[in-house]
Amino acid sequence: MKLSSLRRSDVQATVSCTLCVLSLLPCAGAVGLVLRNYEWELGQIVYAGKGLYMPALLACIACAALPAALAFALGWSSSGHRRNDRPGRSWFGFFVGGLVVTLCIILALAFFMLRLKNPG
Repeated sequence: MKLSSLRRSDVQATVSCTLCVLSLLPCAGAVGLVLRNYEWELGQIVYAGKGLYMPALLACIACAALPAALAFALGWSSSGHRRNDRPGRSWFGFFVGGLVVTLCIILALAFFMLRLKNPG
């Protein structure tokens, strides 16, 4: 696909839909990492200071948020065009991309506000 074809609304809709589906897997990984280390009794996310938990979580959040933000923007851009023969894909990319970006922001804020570094 040439870059000039990205100007077409139906191509933007398809790319938006694809990007938001690709962003769902790292988002699910980030949710899994947070829920795995969340201690309900303490109300905090406990992790070892020497491990790879924090870099893995931040990488999952970044790998989910970037394509989701692009999917959100492309879905928003292509949803109202007359020549778009795939408006469902535009709206799917818009709403799911926005949902994933919002969830990534919430996960990042929750991690930085509720983290407790285990000294061991």
